[in-house]
Amino acid sequence: MRFKYLLSVFLISFLISTNLKAQEFTFAAMSDSRGKYNGVNEPVLSALVNHLVENQPEAKFLFFMGDMANGSKDNPEQTYNQLLHWKKVMAPVYNNPNMIWPYIWPTVGNHEIQHREDENNFRRVFQDVFMNGPDDEKGLTYSFDYNNVHFVSVTTDRWYYGDADDTTDDSRDWHYIKHLDWLESDLKEARNRNANYIFVFGHEMPFPIGGHLRDGLPFLGMDFKFPIDSTRQWYLDQRNKFWNLMKEYKVAAYICGHEHIYGRESVDGVYQIIAGSSGAPLYFFNSLYGDNPEQKKPGQELTYDEAIPYYKALNYNFGPGKNSQASEDFFGLRAFEYLIFDVKENEVNVKTYGAFPKEGTRDEIGTEISLIDEFTIPKP
Repeated sequence: MRFKYLLSVFLISFLISTNLKAQEFTFAAMSDSRGKYNGVNEPVLSALVNHLVENQPEAKFLFFMGDMANGSKDNPEQTYNQLLHWKKVMAPVYNNPNMIWPYIWPTVGNHEIQHREDENNFRRVFQDVFMNGPDDEKGLTYSFDYNNVHFVSVTTDRWYYGDADDTTDDSRDWHYIKHLDWLESDLKEARNRNANYIFVFGHEMPFPIGGHLRDGLPFLGMDFKFPIDSTRQWYLDQRNKFWNLMKEYKVAAYICGHEHIYGRESVDGVYQIIAGSSGAPLYFFNSLYGDNPEQKKPGQELTYDEAIPYYKALNYNFGPGKNSQASEDFFGLRAFEYLIFDVKENEVNVKTYGAFPKEGTRDEIGTEISLIDEFTIPKP
């Protein structure tokens, strides 16, 4: 009897430990690698990718949140060829025996969508994603589960056709998530399946940190002044609806790019993580009180005085001693980087590996790649 009891205890303990171990895995994320080498900043991207493959053998797959290449407003074939070149630069990941299909989960960015043919060309280049998104975004928006963790890739930049029969009636349709109804249904189903964590990926950020205060999902535009007009209010409302879904369904983090900089903050209990440059020219953070140069630095978007109307509309922390960001726990660095997410049963450990720019440049590495940040996301 005692032997059977001990055997039962052992088997139960083994099954529990095995189940917990199955929950644990690692994935990577990076974004924005556009540059001058056939549309890609090949030296920086290659350095980061090789470092990732050599030093993170446990990573199962990589999310890349858009703006792989510069793209073209006039020549969709050029954009297509630049994306193919990007895939060649990413060969160390695609050929990594430690990773699993499809190795890289792509998200479309604004630089991939500058012509009416670009969406279909993006689908041609990146065929290995789940085709379970909204009908008009299949191959662009999708979701999947892995080890009881739910992942969603949403599209923030579309091409708009006003009249399908009028080839002159088309334009870029950026800076918002079109299918919030699909997203809510997807998140709800994941919660009903008791997903341990939910991560959402997109290109553009809800809370700009530097370089794109005028656009991103809030999209206040150039030369913004009060009062807020109906168009700007619509974009703000869309951003708010999106973030309310992040909160309601207890998303662990929204991970994005668009701003060529690294930053993390917790807004209403949900992390926004910007992994914004794997080669794209680095920006500066939102201007602080007292930082009001007569001439902006290359890559600096607005002086402090110019930024004040935006800070007010976005309800940012600004003024003496404030960080000019959405959250007081904001942390950021001007660095080229990739992120590693180590998923545990009750927390996610996040490590950021990066290199700082060569002095006097915005798109060249000047230091060794090393661990530059580490933090923990608790289980929601």
